[in-house]
Amino acid sequence: MDRFNYKSWSTNQLILLTEVGNHRIMFDDYEHIWMNNIEGEWKRHCLLNYSNHKKAISHLRYCLNIWDKELNKRKNKIERKQFFIDMGTHFKSQEKIRKTANSSLPTIEKINFIRLENPNTTKHQVCELLGIKPSIYYRHLRTLKSRGTLLSA
Repeated sequence: MDRFNYKSWSTNQLILLTEVGNHRIMFDDYEHIWMNNIEGEWKRHCLLNYSNHKKAISHLRYCLNIWDKELNKRKNKIERKQFFIDMGTHFKSQEKIRKTANSSLPTIEKINFIRLENPNTTKHQVCELLGIKPSIYYRHLRTLKSRGTLLSA
């Protein structure tokens, strides 16, 4: 693989390449050889040998910088994609909760469904959504617990 073609590396290989402990420069009595360890064994990183260690270190620094940028770019892309997937799931959940709140189900069932659909919904949000007082909310929770039909904690 070409050391400058960072897109040919997998993300896991790129993570290993950005770790400085996975690189070493060896001197073979004639030239300096850049080696890396990304597949469990030390291998030559590139076909070129270096006439002095400063040039080898310079190329290593340059490549580490490029690989860091590419790795950060990939991580950001993955995080953004997951963020929008999570956001879509959240909106679908909110839509289900709204439909349930506006349905003709008994209030006790609405509370149970809302707590099941989104356990992070606070009592204040449920009360506001259903237009009930906190005392009614707690009374329904006690009833659900006593029946053993409370679906979410």
